[in-house]
Amino acid sequence: MSAKTTKQQEALTELLDLLTQNGKKQEAAELSALFAQFSAMETQYGKVLSELSAVREQLATLHDGGNRTAAMQETKQTQAHITQAKETLSHLKEDMTDRIRKTLAAVKQHGISALNKAADFLGIKKALAEMKGNVQDAIASTQGSIDRINAIGSELHALNEHAKNLGRALTGKERKELTQRNEDKGVLAAIAKPLKRHKATLEGMEKNIDRAMARVERLEQAAAKGREKEKPSIREEIKAAKKPEQAKKQTAPQKTQEVSL
Repeated sequence: MSAKTTKQQEALTELLDLLTQNGKKQEAAELSALFAQFSAMETQYGKVLSELSAVREQLATLHDGGNRTAAMQETKQTQAHITQAKETLSHLKEDMTDRIRKTLAAVKQHGISALNKAADFLGIKKALAEMKGNVQDAIASTQGSIDRINAIGSELHALNEHAKNLGRALTGKERKELTQRNEDKGVLAAIAKPLKRHKATLEGMEKNIDRAMARVERLEQAAAKGREKEKPSIREEIKAAKKPEQAKKQTAPQKTQEVSL
């Protein structure tokens, strides 16, 4: 664990403890789950990027120039989209950690009421939406690579079938109908397999981002309720401050009447 990650974890733990101690267990659970999701996603991004590099090396060995080049380009685009999503996530974690530190400082200065702003993470949903867009683009690029590999496979399969029929014709044998290629067998299937796995992983990550956005929404709603609860007490303080003034106004006419008598 890096020094930066350790500091992020320390700040988060301190805030979670404060939330729990002050009757905000649900908010603490949501925030903890949100950061756990981010950590899992960060690991997944790194793993997919590493494996995509291996896929590009395999694609480079194919002989079909046009489709091979297109598949490699689409895989490169997938890597770019995932890299962007990973960077967005990293910036998001840093931003949230900074907000957590500010909340902790506010609690020390203004008291526990500052916790109601702990989940007021403006801009978080926007960053998550940007990340989701990058993941969706990566899914589309991955599917494009899979389609290109299948196109290469279909062309090679058709050429092989025609070659076999030509051999039969030359030997006086009856031609056979062309068969469909089995996309789950052969060298190309082995190259496409990790891409299909990556696509499924990315689709799962897209759902995780949706869940993260829902968590942020619930945290914001909880913070809004906390601020609403503060308002009556503020009104009561204003009301209490006005009472002495009203009492003075009521006693003033009585004194005037006594003097006139």
